[in-house]
Amino acid sequence: MEKGDLVLIDYVGYQDGEIFDLSNEERAKEEGLYNENMEFGPVPVLIGEGYVIEGLEEALEDMEVGDEKELEIPSDKAYGKRSSDNIETYPEKEFKKQDVNARPGDRIMIGNRQGRILSRSSGRVKVDFNHPLSGKDLEYDVEVLEKVEDDEEKARKIFDYRLGHGEIEFDGDKVIIDHDIEDHDHELPENVKEEIRTEILENTGFEEVEIKG
Repeated sequence: MEKGDLVLIDYVGYQDGEIFDLSNEERAKEEGLYNENMEFGPVPVLIGEGYVIEGLEEALEDMEVGDEKELEIPSDKAYGKRSSDNIETYPEKEFKKQDVNARPGDRIMIGNRQGRILSRSSGRVKVDFNHPLSGKDLEYDVEVLEKVEDDEEKARKIFDYRLGHGEIEFDGDKVIIDHDIEDHDHELPENVKEEIRTEILENTGFEEVEIKG
């Protein structure tokens, strides 16, 4: 595969022999990992755009449709090393203002970052913003199911991955995306709009992308 190719893959991710993520619904049911609130199905990967971790993307570059591989991915090509810079301390009173009971082990959103509460003592709460799999070597079973060639389908997959809500329509060489702002309390940030617009224009034959909301 080359940069700009969009493929659909099926995968199972392991850490120390335990499954931490998988895309196939039937396999999830077999493993007792099915959750009706989770979405299962082939996962789109636009090569070169960071849709998946570095080690998995590098493997996909050497694969074709129908190929299956078992991968071993070191932490530096997965979710990186754990860093003390990603552990921060906050006054407990800030959580109480939000009526949040800061319990060690709980996952919490602060701003646009998700972290895990490490400890609470002396009126201070320590939060770890490292990815849960940072510092871990991973294994993947991956299969390339399909290469998406149709420009409309390709644009739709980019839209689904980057936004996942609203509507997308096509008018000749133009793509029209409606953020459906009535169902959301704020407009899309300009950098998000530009990311979606650039990926569609650079990787399909469309000449214009209009994003409403």
